[in-house]
Amino acid sequence: MNGDLYFFIFISPLIAAPLEYILSKYYKRIAGVLMSLAILTSFILSILAYMQINSSGIIYKSYQWFYDINFGIYIDHLSAIMSLFVSFVALMVNLYAMYYMKDDPRKNLYFAEIGIFIFSMLGLTVSSNLAFFFFFWEIVGFMSYILIGFWYFKPNAASAAKKAFIVTRVGDVLFIVGIGVLFSGLANYVSSPLSIPFIIAHPHFILTKIGSFNLTLSTALILSGAIAKSAQFPLHVWLPDSMEGPTTVSALIHAATMVAAGIYLVARLFPLFDVTSGTMVAVAIIGSFTAIFAGILGTAMNDIKRILAYSTISQLAYMLAALGLGTFIGYTAVPLAMFQLVVHGIFKALLFMAAGAIMIMTLENRDIRYMGGLFKRMPATAILMLIGSITLAGIPPTAGFYSKDTIVSFAYLYYIRSGDIIPWLLLSLGEIFTALYIFRMYFKVFLGRPRSKLAERARDPKLVYLIPVMVLAVLSLILGIFQVPFYHYIYNNAYVYTPPILIDALPLIYVVIGIFIAYLVSIGRIRIQDSNIFSRIVRNKFYLDRLFTYYIAQDAFVSFSHGISYINKYFIIDTDKAFSKFINLGNAFRKIQAGLLNYYMIFMIGGIAIVFLIVEVVRII
Repeated sequence: MNGDLYFFIFISPLIAAPLEYILSKYYKRIAGVLMSLAILTSFILSILAYMQINSSGIIYKSYQWFYDINFGIYIDHLSAIMSLFVSFVALMVNLYAMYYMKDDPRKNLYFAEIGIFIFSMLGLTVSSNLAFFFFFWEIVGFMSYILIGFWYFKPNAASAAKKAFIVTRVGDVLFIVGIGVLFSGLANYVSSPLSIPFIIAHPHFILTKIGSFNLTLSTALILSGAIAKSAQFPLHVWLPDSMEGPTTVSALIHAATMVAAGIYLVARLFPLFDVTSGTMVAVAIIGSFTAIFAGILGTAMNDIKRILAYSTISQLAYMLAALGLGTFIGYTAVPLAMFQLVVHGIFKALLFMAAGAIMIMTLENRDIRYMGGLFKRMPATAILMLIGSITLAGIPPTAGFYSKDTIVSFAYLYYIRSGDIIPWLLLSLGEIFTALYIFRMYFKVFLGRPRSKLAERARDPKLVYLIPVMVLAVLSLILGIFQVPFYHYIYNNAYVYTPPILIDALPLIYVVIGIFIAYLVSIGRIRIQDSNIFSRIVRNKFYLDRLFTYYIAQDAFVSFSHGISYINKYFIIDTDKAFSKFINLGNAFRKIQAGLLNYYMIFMIGGIAIVFLIVEVVRII
């Protein structure tokens, strides 16, 4: 098959976006149909790419753009799996969104924006060049800002969108600087220094040419971008607030797009990370710490979507930690992390869509303290949520048992080979908090008596609306049997490590402990007092939001302005004209912010071009 056809893996949703916006505006009954067909096209093409790779090898089509930067697609075993996963989960969520968003007056705009969002994620997945990878990366971030703030008339939604945009921009700036370091170090030696096939095939050549320090600096900066995108400590603070958008947006962001991009970035460039041992240690430690840190925070939440949000942060941390284990387990770390990514995406979309069904039936109530007794009133939703919960907890024989517990087993192997016990200790203890927060939520929502009139009146949606959720539930139960073939598809020499039986059983013991504690909490046998110091700290999210919002973002800038004012007052400097020019410059840039996507795309491309021009000038000098 002609390789050019595979460009439509990511172009199809983009083509459908304006058509969806126009047609659904006048024919509201078909809202979402065209976009579902476009995503289905992407999924079918991903299947064909998967089959072609098996029969005739990697798909690589590249065209000259300008200077040393090519535009093209690179579909190997890793990107084929990722495009299959993204398009499939996006299709399930989009089909469900046709029900969830059916009464929204702007649903035509919603589906159009979703199309651009999926276009950017699939474009990132199959991109052959880091420059275009970053281009799609930025569109993913921008569209998440748009979708989180879709209900912009709600103050919380508008605030959450801005917070997500600003926090992830911190990582993006560091990411592009990391790309710049890599580019400037290689530009004299190769014709296309940012080619992904070249980077992953020649990590030792790159290390030799740019030096250990520069490569460590580059990978550390790139890792910072992944940490922000995948909401890892300390740049995790945006993700819980992103719950203010539609629940289907939450499902897509948490399962298959925004947060998955950071993990995929590290997996995609794993050979480069693998030759920088310092960065790899940081990957393992940050992932391990975030896993237990977010798990602890999840136990203190009462908002059903925020519980799932902290769950996402914690589960992504398991993936990041798995990649960090690669220093001592080799390239097996990539299928180890990717299998968890796929399994997590399946059950997390399931959990969010089940939560969405509950919210619809309780008029958008998200507080689990005002639910209860829903098992009798919403049995289908309760069973689906139970499947998602046991998969998240890693109870056999669900897919979560095979994906997450295997990471803990490899962390033990990492300890044996390196002597570093921290990743294994934190990841295994994280199992207690995983089971605790998800079953505390489940028991509060579905058991006991209804604790509000809304809960008393709740009923299951029509079963036809739950079909996508049922498909995901079945996959959550059976995907584990494909673990070994999945590993070998990504890496022929991948293996599954089985530790001593007691060590192997430890995560399951921790899960049972977590469920037991959750049950005692739900029936009131264990009460956590707000006066308890640790409880207050956890409920206030370790005061990190306050630190970033008030002490860094607000107080630091206020102090900076006071400093400028002091200089202006006590030193004779004619700053009036200078600041007036800055104001005029700001007014000029304000005109750019017209709210039009095409303007944003133009200036985004222009900004990327300017960065590379600066890097090249510095290199020549």
